[in-house]
Amino acid sequence: MNPTIERLIELQRIDDEIRTHRKQREELATNLERLKRILAQMAASLDEKRMRLAESIHWHEDKRIELQADNERINNAKTKLVAVQRTKEYQAMTKELETLRKKFNEDEAELGRLSAVIDETRAAVSAEEAKFAEIQAEVQREDSTSADRLAELDKAIHAVALRKGEVGKNLPKQIVATYERILEKRDGTAVVPVVQGSCTGCKMKLPPQNWVKIQLGKELFQCSTCNRFMYYTVQASQAQMQ
Repeated sequence: MNPTIERLIELQRIDDEIRTHRKQREELATNLERLKRILAQMAASLDEKRMRLAESIHWHEDKRIELQADNERINNAKTKLVAVQRTKEYQAMTKELETLRKKFNEDEAELGRLSAVIDETRAAVSAEEAKFAEIQAEVQREDSTSADRLAELDKAIHAVALRKGEVGKNLPKQIVATYERILEKRDGTAVVPVVQGSCTGCKMKLPPQNWVKIQLGKELFQCSTCNRFMYYTVQASQAQMQ
């Protein structure tokens, strides 16, 4: 096989390797970002629930103090009622006492409902805090593991890129420039095998004379449709046909 074709095939293998490493790196980084977003959303939700709980507790305390004051007013009204002698004044005091008792009973019931809500909110916050701690620990572990793996992938990408540079040195600059242009335009595939007389990049059937020449492996051919460099090997043909 023509050495230029062999080197182009090697360049493609190297770029495939780089693409695989970069895809792994992107997936790793994406997953880590996803976990961090989930954690941030949970933290915001937890903060909101804590704030609502604090407001409920504060309101509950205000209501409890108000209830105590109402109870004192009821007791004072009872004391005054005992001393009242006039019927009209007694009726007025009795009505006032009934109003105070009604308000006290309503406030007491409301305080009881609020206490139940506070208990439920406390339980929900506690459960969410436990879940948050669990996810946070997972993110920290993933962050640590990912940092090591990302460093490994960066190192691998750098090493493979150096190999690509060495291979590229043994090719004409114009060929390398054409290869890179096709690589960018054709989704990272610039060199493809020909199987049964067709370019495997775009499935276009080749003229019979070109197909014969490509099998000989002496000349450099580009597909007239997708511009990819083409080559033929028995192994590649068998692999594509499986």
